[in-house]
Amino acid sequence: MSRAQTLVLALLTLHILLGVLCLAISRGEHKAPALRWWGWGLLTYSAGLAATLPGMLPKMIGLSVGNGLVVIAPTLFVVGVLSYTRFRLSPLTYVMPAAVTIAILAINNFGGYFISTVNVFSPAVIAIALFLVGAAALLREGPEDARSASRALAGLMFFAVATWIARIIVIIVYLAGTTDIQRVDMVISLFAILQMVSGVGATLALMWVDVRLMQAELSRIAHTDALTGLPNRRAVLLRFQAEAASAARRNESFGLAVFDVDHFKQVNDRYGHATGDIVLQKTARALSAAKRAEDVLGRLGGEEFLVLCPGRDSRQSREAAERLRSHVAAMRIEHGGHTLQVSVSGGIASYPEDGSDWDSLFSAADARLYEAKKSGRNRIVDGTPELLASGSAA
Repeated sequence: MSRAQTLVLALLTLHILLGVLCLAISRGEHKAPALRWWGWGLLTYSAGLAATLPGMLPKMIGLSVGNGLVVIAPTLFVVGVLSYTRFRLSPLTYVMPAAVTIAILAINNFGGYFISTVNVFSPAVIAIALFLVGAAALLREGPEDARSASRALAGLMFFAVATWIARIIVIIVYLAGTTDIQRVDMVISLFAILQMVSGVGATLALMWVDVRLMQAELSRIAHTDALTGLPNRRAVLLRFQAEAASAARRNESFGLAVFDVDHFKQVNDRYGHATGDIVLQKTARALSAAKRAEDVLGRLGGEEFLVLCPGRDSRQSREAAERLRSHVAAMRIEHGGHTLQVSVSGGIASYPEDGSDWDSLFSAADARLYEAKKSGRNRIVDGTPELLASGSAA
């Protein structure tokens, strides 16, 4: 067995192993359509490569079937890659070029005027075109949560394209009319190695993209309240720590406001927990609509919400909290022929007047929230002696 045949067998075996690995990963709890398509592409390419090996099938049948499968493989690869982007190609865009190329291969191999380079160039043309589209889509619209991995994958796809173009050039320029077996063996060996590098590298980059997306999703789950979509208590605490550090460096103030939905237990008892969930969701939307873009709104749990107001002193924080309260009070929820009116009470603490850490600021805001509840609800209490008794008791 020549060096070139050994390397082609190694290339075949490597692609089979990578394909099986991609399919195995994609069938786990974390669904990965890109890996599934890529895995089938690797196995399809491997089957095509195997069919072209001497002795596997009659020569012309092997060349037609094998190169036909090699034509289909890049389509599967790129369908997988494009699943990471919003860009899509129509089915006809995939099917027509592949069908025309397979027809050209059949005519070339069985039409009585066989040209060996047609079997090399035809599959490469489709692969080059599709990989350029896929790589460009990744660079332009790759997932933000996996930007570096997407660029690496795009770079390796460009490397594969460069390999195929170089292979065509070398065959035309360096091997044209040659009968030197050693030269042919060297060229086939070189490009088998390059294909191994691009195949392994691109597969690993694809897995890197998938891992980064999975990590981002797990992070979102860990830091997001499932009911309202707001940051949860953990995420709010992390943002508080960052804001406190920033305020300390800049010698600035910020406000921390805690809100509680008034009489929420009565809503659950009278209308059921499903309605209670709707009330929480709509309250979250109302608070989100009324806050500044730089303010941080989160759900602490139950019917309790928190807003961080960066760069605001106690007076500005109170004004912001009052705007949030009034926005919720203006909201109406239709349920079962009844109109529900929702209100919130709030307590405000200011950094650094009321403390410089989470425990002291949250305790101050929570105590003032309790005071707002005691004094009639649907109102805001801050650190000033007088109460802002706006709105009616709910």
